[in-house]
Amino acid sequence: MTLFRHGVASADPLPDGVLLWTRCTVDGTAPVAVEWWVGRTPADVVTRGSTVASPDRDHTVQVDVTGLEPATTYAYGFSAGGEASPVGRARTAPAPDGPMDRLRIGLASCAHWSGGYFNAYANLAARDLDLVVHVGDYIYENDILGRSRRAVRALRPGGALVTLDDYRARYAQYRSDPDLQALHARHPVLAVWDDHELAGGAWRGGAAAHRPERHGEWEARRAAAVQAYFEWMPVRRPDHASVFRTVRLGPLADLVLLDTRLVGRDRPATDGHRPALTAGRTPRSLLGEDQWRWLAGEVTSSTARWLLVGNQVMMAPLRMLNGAGGVGVNPSQWDGYPTERRRLYDLLQGAGRATGVAVLSGDIHSSWAADLPVGAEFVSPSVTTDSFAKTLLPGIPGAAGFARLWFLAQNRHLRLADITHHGYVTLDVTGERIQGDWWHLGTVARRDRGERWGGGWQLREGRLGLVRAGAPAT
Repeated sequence: MTLFRHGVASADPLPDGVLLWTRCTVDGTAPVAVEWWVGRTPADVVTRGSTVASPDRDHTVQVDVTGLEPATTYAYGFSAGGEASPVGRARTAPAPDGPMDRLRIGLASCAHWSGGYFNAYANLAARDLDLVVHVGDYIYENDILGRSRRAVRALRPGGALVTLDDYRARYAQYRSDPDLQALHARHPVLAVWDDHELAGGAWRGGAAAHRPERHGEWEARRAAAVQAYFEWMPVRRPDHASVFRTVRLGPLADLVLLDTRLVGRDRPATDGHRPALTAGRTPRSLLGEDQWRWLAGEVTSSTARWLLVGNQVMMAPLRMLNGAGGVGVNPSQWDGYPTERRRLYDLLQGAGRATGVAVLSGDIHSSWAADLPVGAEFVSPSVTTDSFAKTLLPGIPGAAGFARLWFLAQNRHLRLADITHHGYVTLDVTGERIQGDWWHLGTVARRDRGERWGGGWQLREGRLGLVRAGAPAT
């Protein structure tokens, strides 16, 4: 296959539709006529149409298909120039007045190409899921790994991404991976960006990893990264230049996807080697007023049993004690924006959501389950990026186990802590409870689907506090 070498994808399901994606790999700048189809099977097509792969969008195609049945699995595909794409699988959302049945959701984040193979995506693709939520760092704009290990796979081109062509090339390399292609072909992936889709430590006015003397103007780099993202990632764009949006999943759940990076984030607090000590001295914005107004409307109007909040960075406090008292370990998390966190808790509690909220997060390259004043948080480990243990405690034998116990002792709201393993989370959602299960990989140094269950915790309807759960049957 030469034309559809980056596979197919679906995203952002509606009760009567789904967003489809592919790319035509061609030489030159001529547009390409593309046919698409959706059917109950490849032989039973229910709708079809045509579109154009334009060079203005790097020959990527997004088709917003409507007229489908709710809670139904469809096959889909594309064709152009006498060549057919791989056949994908898409599933529409449940109807608002449909039965309150069950949802199975995957949660993933942080996949550095150089860090290893995407075994987590291969395992997610093989699971029986309704959708996958990706909470950011889908690509990395740099080729830097921690000092503790060498690159498993080479990035081409190497170095930092700056131009539109740079970002497009990085997405193209990622989407050449067979495990990532399998994930997109099998499940709708609902994605939001974090910082590395742009530059490490990104905020609305810059990034920690952006140096104007080396990388040029931030506004130009940001615009290039955002354009490439919306070309290569299937996202049903609202009428704003961001990724915050709501995907309604029938009477069982509303999935609210936030942007905690670009539209409202102030520069993170810093204070030498104690970065979070200044975090609470002055209020800092994380979401921005436009997003707050939108979020308030979504929260107060939601009638679903569960409110799922897809969120880039860890919301629960994460503290370590030292001579100065308790300090947060990462000012880029909600710890660095405590006024915003309190505002969110107040919004959710005021809307009667004190016990019906599950926050889905990533970014910190480790596994956490945490009680919140408004429900609970499920934090996914990284797919391949250096673990929190390697970043926090590089080269110290046995330190990770001690640090895990220390975190649990000093953060009594934490129920699960694993700072070592790569992997992902699955969420089994029913009307009575949400069970989060952590799946940890044996290795990312080679293609190997070996994994183990890392623990499970339940959030039960009408109750505060997570409850330990046994291993799932599948």
